[in-house]
Amino acid sequence: SNALWKGVRLQVLLDRAGVKPKAKKVVFTCVDGYSTGIPLTKALHPDTILAHEMNGVTLPPDHGFPVRLINPGHYGMKNPKWITGIELVDQDYKGYWETRGWSDEARVKTMSRIDVPAGGSSIKDGKQMVAGIAFAGDRGIQQVEVSTDGGGIWHKAILKKALSPYTWVLWAFEWELPKEPTMHGRFMLKGRATDGKGQVQTAEVAPPLPDGASGLHTVMVKRPK
Repeated sequence: SNALWKGVRLQVLLDRAGVKPKAKKVVFTCVDGYSTGIPLTKALHPDTILAHEMNGVTLPPDHGFPVRLINPGHYGMKNPKWITGIELVDQDYKGYWETRGWSDEARVKTMSRIDVPAGGSSIKDGKQMVAGIAFAGDRGIQQVEVSTDGGGIWHKAILKKALSPYTWVLWAFEWELPKEPTMHGRFMLKGRATDGKGQVQTAEVAPPLPDGASGLHTVMVKRPK
């Protein structure tokens, strides 16, 4: 989901503390024993913040009270909660998940999802709305395309303006069902997104481990008998 965060730029805190020339990574330790590290260059980005408010209220316990990291463009493992310590180190650092085989970079992969219509549902003749969300971390979404024939032909969807450069976007495509029967009255819907740098979402299927799931979301729908 999306939230409105308020906090302090990590860059400001590090500048006040003083960063030594040999520093390479910023390591975070948390009250539950969790730890992870991010490159100093990312820590100094002006939009990397230590958040203490969420949606206009004090950061709730489930979301990291009293302070958590907001590190745009990276999966949750690089956005630690309940932070109790911040340390700069002059060597590489592997935290809880990284030492268990997960990606150290943990960059968000471009994704798109079909929410309407639901998989397995029956659809009426005439115009139908195909809609969902797309997300590419800090790269933004440039375009979303929809296929209603399993990937043979692609149609451009309409995008709703994103709330910020870091939020997912809503998209929609108005689809008119063909009159002739296809695939025994079944239709395979697929979506794919293009990020703000022009890179098209990969169709290669991969599991979450080690660096995030990938592939094109597929939904099967049918014409009522």
